[in-house]
Amino acid sequence: MDSYHSFKNDLLAVNKDLSALLSTGLSIPGIPDKTFDNWEATCGTLHDQLSEEVLRIAVVGSIKSGKSTFLNALFKNDYLKRGAGVVTSIVTRVRGGRKPKAKILFKSADEINQEIAEAIALLPTGGELLNGDAFDIREDRQRTKLKANLEALPPEQLISHGARNLNTMLLRCYLNGYESLQEMLFTGSLEKEFKKKEFQKHWDFVGNDALAIYLKDIELEIGGMDLARDTEFADCQGSDSANPLHLALIQEYIQLSHLSIYLISSRTGLR
Repeated sequence: MDSYHSFKNDLLAVNKDLSALLSTGLSIPGIPDKTFDNWEATCGTLHDQLSEEVLRIAVVGSIKSGKSTFLNALFKNDYLKRGAGVVTSIVTRVRGGRKPKAKILFKSADEINQEIAEAIALLPTGGELLNGDAFDIREDRQRTKLKANLEALPPEQLISHGARNLNTMLLRCYLNGYESLQEMLFTGSLEKEFKKKEFQKHWDFVGNDALAIYLKDIELEIGGMDLARDTEFADCQGSDSANPLHLALIQEYIQLSHLSIYLISSRTGLR
């Protein structure tokens, strides 16, 4: 245990020095403000991971391999949504608690607009679409223009490396979910909790790509079993999902996890 804490402190010190070096680099004349954004985000993530000391277990597998069913059986209750087709559109983290509670964290308007602007920039007509303006999903004119632009794209530009294009999928999901969430997102809190009889309302977000795209995080607290707060299970999307957004989120969580449980369906086997 002493060796563990020694290595952890060494890593935290190196991470702190690197963060300071990045800050120094930004002070050099001529260096754009966002040059080291990704590196700074990585340093922040590493610090949080090492400080939090949570054992993360990813439950992965193909669509309908029984990931949610397995976790419900493990937790002895229907906490996670099950059903026909794709019912998991976002990584759902599960930890122990006193009573069942679902905590949802939405992306801010700035985060949403930034993601959309970055995706638009990679479209063939992205420059014309933005025309030097900052995109704001709350503007009816800009949403209408983006929708028309996506509908006008030829089929070959909707496919990338044999799969649906990640950027066009992201844009379509944001447009499709906007009407349902605009009032909640832009007039209220970015955090929402579902308790008691409302607990299963989080299923509406988990099973819908157009709503899940607006979520930054979803965590379930469950009671009635011996699950420590420093242990976390994650119900991941199907690894063979046709939606490239799903695979990106799975990969992101697996990079943070310490253990992966891969489920194989007795009906379909490996695929």
